[in-house]
Amino acid sequence: MTIEELEAYFEGIDLPESVYLNEATKIIDLPKFIKSHVITVKAHGHIRAYQSFYDRLLQLKEILETQHSDSTSN
Repeated sequence: MTIEELEAYFEGIDLPESVYLNEATKIIDLPKFIKSHVITVKAHGHIRAYQSFYDRLLQLKEILETQHSDSTSN
C-alpha cells in the first residue's frame, strides 16, 4: 500500500477520539498523529530508519478496520 493510499484511507473515515497501538502506546490526537506520520514518510520514506512511521500507519489502519468490523458485527 502506498503512502498516498494510506492517506486517502484516513481522510475517508471517521476517527475515534483515541486508540491504543499497543499496551504502552495511546494515540490521543489521531489527526495530528496521521498528519505527522504521513509528512515524515513522504519526506523520508526512502530511508530505512523511517520505516517505523509507515509501519505505525499500517498498524493504525488495521486496528481501525478491526474496531469497525467488531462494531458492525454486534
